[in-house]
Amino acid sequence: MLAGMPDIRPMLAQTWPTAFDDKDWLFELKWDGYRCLLYIGGSQAFLRSRNGRPLNQRFPGLESIVKCVRGHNFRNLIADGEIVAFKDGRPDFSFLRANPDCAVYVAFDLLYFNDQPLFTVPLVDRRHKLSQVFTLNGLVYLSEAQEEMGRDLFEFAKGWDLEGIMAKRKHSLYFPGKRSRDWLKIKNLKEEDLWVVGYYPSPGRKIGSLLVAKEGAAPGLDSGDGPRRRNFVLMGRVSSGLDQSTEKTLTAAFGDPAPDKAVHFEGKLGEGELREVRWIEPFFGVRVQYTEITPEGRLRHPVLKEVIW
Repeated sequence: MLAGMPDIRPMLAQTWPTAFDDKDWLFELKWDGYRCLLYIGGSQAFLRSRNGRPLNQRFPGLESIVKCVRGHNFRNLIADGEIVAFKDGRPDFSFLRANPDCAVYVAFDLLYFNDQPLFTVPLVDRRHKLSQVFTLNGLVYLSEAQEEMGRDLFEFAKGWDLEGIMAKRKHSLYFPGKRSRDWLKIKNLKEEDLWVVGYYPSPGRKIGSLLVAKEGAAPGLDSGDGPRRRNFVLMGRVSSGLDQSTEKTLTAAFGDPAPDKAVHFEGKLGEGELREVRWIEPFFGVRVQYTEITPEGRLRHPVLKEVIW
């Protein structure tokens, strides 16, 4: 934190199921990276995560953003935005984690400027001021907003396989640390039917998460002229959406855990995961919603939607 500047927590958005059109709203892409409040005072920059953690050591190259600020009378500012990295023209979170030196800052709001808080200034005016603050030179970008046409932007996000869009009321105020219906996140979610091949207990619960897999190509014959064995590709663990009612139903259906995995699996589990997993047979199907499949072949942000018997 820079001396003399306020301690701010970012405003949060509520989830909304579908895109919409409305002349009183602005729509922008949902950037896939690290939410970051950018503090700049004089020649110093401080990067702060959504949870208040400093990010300067992780992304030291972004400290030179101070050189992108315009104006001779500038003293200090706090911007809200996202740290991202672009791969093949689109933001890629996995690429960012592996290549922090490729990070750029995408600014979408201005909260404080020259010792003046801007929380009670309407969003459109805060964004106008933000557009005048930075020289956009490849290190810092302005998140462009589109008026009224949210459905079109969402279709664009789907076409480019982006995370989704944000909808914000044009004249909304900024409520630090609050989740507001003035800001809505509309995710580009995918669904897939997968097999549950095991589960993990957690404190106070017999089933804390499910180990899911998809059926892949058979690796070959088991022996002689016998049938090809089933081959599965591990896709990771799912805990979100696993409520107590579903847990109770699955506990009864699973029965006693199998002593070992019953089929061939592709994909690695850590030593701790191997010790803790409870393999099951027969398998059950589940429909899982997620944002993307990581380069390691794991589901990102998976949510259990339903059990398929």
